[in-house]
Amino acid sequence: MSGLYSTMNVAVRGMTAQQGAIDVTTHNIANANTEGYSRQRALMETTTPFGMPSMNNAVGPGQLGTGVQISSISRIRDSYLDYRVRAENGTKGLYDGREKFLLEVQSVFNEPSDTGVSTLLGKVYDSWQALKSSPELSNTRTVVAQQSKALTDELNSNYNQLISLKGDCQKVIKQDVVDVNSMLNQIDNLNQQIKSVKIGGNEPNDLMDKRDLLEDQLSTKFGITIDKQTYGGEDIKATDIANSSLVKSTSNENVNRFSYVSSIVPTGVTKTGETGTYDVTYYKNGDMSTDTNKVTMSMGLTKDQYASLDQCRVLLADKDGNAVKTDGTTKIPDGAVYSDLKLFTPTTGELKGYMSVQADVDKYVNQLNSLAKGIAFSVNAVLSGEEDATTSTTTPNFFVNKDDATITGETGITAGNISVNKSILDDVMSFNVGKDADAGPTDGSKAVAIAQLRNVKLDIQGIDVNTTRKTFLNGKFAENATLGVKTITSSANGMTTNSYFTDVVNTLAIQAQEATRISTNQDTQLSNLEESRNSVSGVSLDEEMSNLIQFQHAYQANAKIISTVDELLDLIINGLKK
Repeated sequence: MSGLYSTMNVAVRGMTAQQGAIDVTTHNIANANTEGYSRQRALMETTTPFGMPSMNNAVGPGQLGTGVQISSISRIRDSYLDYRVRAENGTKGLYDGREKFLLEVQSVFNEPSDTGVSTLLGKVYDSWQALKSSPELSNTRTVVAQQSKALTDELNSNYNQLISLKGDCQKVIKQDVVDVNSMLNQIDNLNQQIKSVKIGGNEPNDLMDKRDLLEDQLSTKFGITIDKQTYGGEDIKATDIANSSLVKSTSNENVNRFSYVSSIVPTGVTKTGETGTYDVTYYKNGDMSTDTNKVTMSMGLTKDQYASLDQCRVLLADKDGNAVKTDGTTKIPDGAVYSDLKLFTPTTGELKGYMSVQADVDKYVNQLNSLAKGIAFSVNAVLSGEEDATTSTTTPNFFVNKDDATITGETGITAGNISVNKSILDDVMSFNVGKDADAGPTDGSKAVAIAQLRNVKLDIQGIDVNTTRKTFLNGKFAENATLGVKTITSSANGMTTNSYFTDVVNTLAIQAQEATRISTNQDTQLSNLEESRNSVSGVSLDEEMSNLIQFQHAYQANAKIISTVDELLDLIINGLKK
């Protein structure tokens, strides 16, 4: 049965509910600029009314309300938009990573420019062309030697910068491994806190916002799949990576983390990257701060396996950072083989971008090596008159491997070690450019032949680490009746040295432009999605101020009811005494 005290209770409930709504609104306003925050709303419902059907009140005017209460404080969130944002984050992360390093590769090549390889290569051929007119003069020979040295120095510099850039890329991958493991641990902790709050019957809105923000950040590193579980828990897996379980709502001990391969050192092979035995060292969870996390495994690797491991660098591991087999759970024992390793090779995200860039850098290094070998083999062959570098000759090689102990050999030449023979730099009159040893000092026949190499199509694109001068020339070294010296004939499928390098630079430019274009498009698409998500979850100060006024008026109205009831009670209690 209702009365004035009941009316007062209704008003008190109303004030309490409006106060709660004001608190929620205040929280929204305070977090208007907080990253990842989702606006919250106090959901109100009527309390249990008087006059519920029973034996004692079967007949009556009907139920009489008892007021209002806040049933829950919920956050406004659209799961579909979250999914879309995270999917696009992965694509953006991939091309942001590629763009970042491909632009660096472009700056290494520095083309077109007056100091780039293309210009220096042209100056080398020009110097040989000039040498033919006065081969007896030391100054023309000095120009040939110094222009050639400038070219080899630039090739050395490009090579070393690319190797350094690849090392920088691996450092970024290592840091990403550390960051990802930290994110996963934070998400796991939040997962358990959220479940505890949910089981207690409350809504952990701010905790879920923190978890969602971490999941947004994680999705830029690689693709993730999120499975909703009971009591607000979530399971997270790496998309497209079999047997990976990064976060579990239950049994969170049996989860995966990532470890970083710091070095792959050859122990049974003379050339790094070739098939043989290697010491593979990884650090648990990417933590290189202490050697206690260091694990070294000796294993045989093929050329392709070495490349895959070198470019990936990330291993799937257990929660403690121990590398696991392909089943995702079994720890790799001593004496592991490559097939035991579970390389983490995502299909999207920053990590994928950095891994793919390493493959690109390897490709450009190999192409620079091919260019260096093509130049060395062709010039040395014409100058020596020998198709086979192992054939005895009194003419020193013009281009040599500066790391070769003999300082005269061209074996193992790369863009990183190619140089002009020191004996030629010390004495520019020491090499013969005439038809033979008995040619007069004014005979520049070989200088002409070398200058003409500018337009000769060579099989440069077919050069690899095992290519020698003999296999490179492959019967295309023959006597030139006009010049009276042996020269190289063009290959039907070959390329000139300049066009080969130009193709390399153009390919790089196209790749960088593609990464920039897609990254820019992703920025626009993500901006639109974020705008849509903010329209749902973001805090509008105008809306919150409007709500604040609404709740304020309701609070004041309920307070007025209490004041009125107080006057009525005073009338009843004190007025009846008179």
